[in-house]
Amino acid sequence: MNSERILQSYEKLREHLQKNDYRGYDPFDGLNSYLNILTFKNKYLQIGLQQSVRRLPFNIRPIAGIRKNRSTKGVAFCASGLLASYRKSKEPLFLEDAEKLMDWVIENRSPFFKNYSWGNHFDYVSRVFYLPKGMPTVVWTGLVGMILVEFYEETKKDKYLDAIKKTAKFIIEDLPLYDSENTFCISYIPYQKKNVHNANVIGGSFLAQAKKLAGINTEQVDKLSMSYTAKHQLKEGAWWYGQRKDMHWIDNFHTGYVLDAFRRYKEASGDTDFDENIKKGFDYYRKNFFDNDIPKYYFDKTYPVDIQCASQSIETLVNFQDIEKAYSVALWTIENMQSSSGHFYFRKYKRGENRTDMMHWGQGTMMRALGRLLEVI
Repeated sequence: MNSERILQSYEKLREHLQKNDYRGYDPFDGLNSYLNILTFKNKYLQIGLQQSVRRLPFNIRPIAGIRKNRSTKGVAFCASGLLASYRKSKEPLFLEDAEKLMDWVIENRSPFFKNYSWGNHFDYVSRVFYLPKGMPTVVWTGLVGMILVEFYEETKKDKYLDAIKKTAKFIIEDLPLYDSENTFCISYIPYQKKNVHNANVIGGSFLAQAKKLAGINTEQVDKLSMSYTAKHQLKEGAWWYGQRKDMHWIDNFHTGYVLDAFRRYKEASGDTDFDENIKKGFDYYRKNFFDNDIPKYYFDKTYPVDIQCASQSIETLVNFQDIEKAYSVALWTIENMQSSSGHFYFRKYKRGENRTDMMHWGQGTMMRALGRLLEVI
């Protein structure tokens, strides 16, 4: 494997991000539009606006008054990609830039809770719930927490250990738990019990990391939350997005989130109880989410190819030491979804592509994925 092509892509992306001050769009940022006033806060009109902005095959955001913005998760993922470069090269500039970004993430945490947590930089509405700007989710919080762990392990700085403790306390103290047959599911959001598998294990695996590094008393929420999702694994090895009937779909990047979370939990805890779930899940993932080197969105459908599916595929394959496949997926993505300016397209269709510059969804996740790949080739 030749790392030169991957390195060139990574550097082009890094240059693009620096030029744009780590700002971009988001698939779900439609309610940042001035057109939102015309929805009169009606849920279905807001869903219509949000989904229209997301689904159009071209970028309407500049016309709709939606500006590029920083995303806490996106910036954290960029910081993680830079940290990977530092681990590989020991070039101080990478660490300096990475820490500046991570300090910004810590400073821009959610204002709604004393403990540390993170959410979207826009209002979000769905059939199930409404989240105002800044309201945290366990997905964003757990993933940022995971990256805080990376920074503490590399630098041993107290500010990261303190942030890890306060992030773990948010998950334990501020999120509801759904009790199910001697297991727990950590709620996706505060105040309501919303059960989603990837969110649950992202939270649980981070708690295991916080217990190991900071001595946090997780009150067994880490083990019992992993047990909830393990219990609901389908016989072929996959997981539904959630157990409710309207959440019965199986996609690439959420499955990757689940697998990576189980792996992190095992590494942090030393617990081998879920080894069979991990093996069965990765076998399913490897067999069902790739059309040769094309990362598929759904197990039964190749197009549209989504950039977060591509980035998550690269990361999960690296984490499971399938480096050759990660390399070939990365090459396909670079050749088919990276612009001459360095940013990656949002989606590629059978004919054409949506070239919108998505921050956390595309540039942040690809920065981390390519950084992780370059560490091992």
